[in-house]
Amino acid sequence: MTPPNDQSTPRREFLGQIAASAVVLASAACTTPISAGPNNTAPAPAPSPAPPGPVHWDDSWFTRLTAKHKAVFDSPAIEDGLAVAQAAGYIRGMRDAVAAGADDVQTVVVMRHAAIPMIFNDAIWAKYSLGKELKVKDYPSEKWATRNPWLTAATPSKAPPDRPQSTFAWLSSHGHILLGCDLATRGYAGEIAERTKVDSHVVYEELKANLVPGVILQPTGVYAVHRAQEAGCSYIRST
Repeated sequence: MTPPNDQSTPRREFLGQIAASAVVLASAACTTPISAGPNNTAPAPAPSPAPPGPVHWDDSWFTRLTAKHKAVFDSPAIEDGLAVAQAAGYIRGMRDAVAAGADDVQTVVVMRHAAIPMIFNDAIWAKYSLGKELKVKDYPSEKWATRNPWLTAATPSKAPPDRPQSTFAWLSSHGHILLGCDLATRGYAGEIAERTKVDSHVVYEELKANLVPGVILQPTGVYAVHRAQEAGCSYIRST
């Protein structure tokens, strides 16, 4: 009788050959490209669009805040332009109380949220009837304002030119900082666009082109307020 081990030798050799062939075929499958017909070249993926460039905001005002006494007046609402009046009052107070010089006091006025219409010039106020829309009168008259009441005084001031006045024109021309919220500007452009049936992007660009002279847009009003505090400004919540 032939030993069992001798009988199993041919079977083992046969199975070994099958296993070796499987390894060779597997290797070939990994290295040989699969035919996809006449043209087996896959199309190159479309290049990804370049990401939008960063928005560069004007931060030059930060380095201008060099006075010994400085404060930021935060205005999230109009409230008869209280922030402008408080800024002028602060300057007068520092001059009268501690004899601060003209260059010893600086203010930052931040118009944001519902106060954003304050940063637009007379042309925008007239075109979109902002006085009537916002229930703002051009005192001392009782008529709805057709101009920005805080840009310049309704009547010429009899005070000396260097005496602080509650107007954007005076503040801007005497080294004080006026900041506006871009986020609120975009939102207000949307409101006007809905009311007038005009594209909001068009209105937004129009608003930016008609800012009160001296106003610098910032990404948000909250950012502007905190940035002013980083420059050493005391914080005053005006409205």
